[in-house]
Amino acid sequence: MRNKMLLEFASVTVSFFVHSTEDSESLLSIISEKLGLAPEELHTERVDGYYGNPIVSVKAHVTGRRAREIALGILRNLSKRAKQQIMSELDKSMDEHDALYLRIDRQSINREIALSDEQPIRVKLKPKYRAGGHNSMKESYEELIR
Repeated sequence: MRNKMLLEFASVTVSFFVHSTEDSESLLSIISEKLGLAPEELHTERVDGYYGNPIVSVKAHVTGRRAREIALGILRNLSKRAKQQIMSELDKSMDEHDALYLRIDRQSINREIALSDEQPIRVKLKPKYRAGGHNSMKESYEELIR
């Protein structure tokens, strides 16, 4: 197995939507705190929903040393159940470039980092290097998630 210290991340991308019925300031604050993002790393854009309702699209794209800090923080702070779920579905959560995709539960983010497909916070962890092929990358993710 590879040493987990060798897995580097080129970037971390976090994206989610805030609906007009939600307290956007509070939600942005909680999410940035729990995921280790600085408020200035979150970029917002107002868009119209399907029925013309205002929605705020939020995205953060972090590279370099900060990407590693954020990625490790997210993986370390996943709930026990989330870790088990990711480990059992790791192949489905990785793309052909070995990036890892997570869907974090917005409803429980102030208590724990859990997973959900319902209005998730989407996280993409893009590795810097892909040494050793897919199975080696999978083992590296498993080490970090444990």
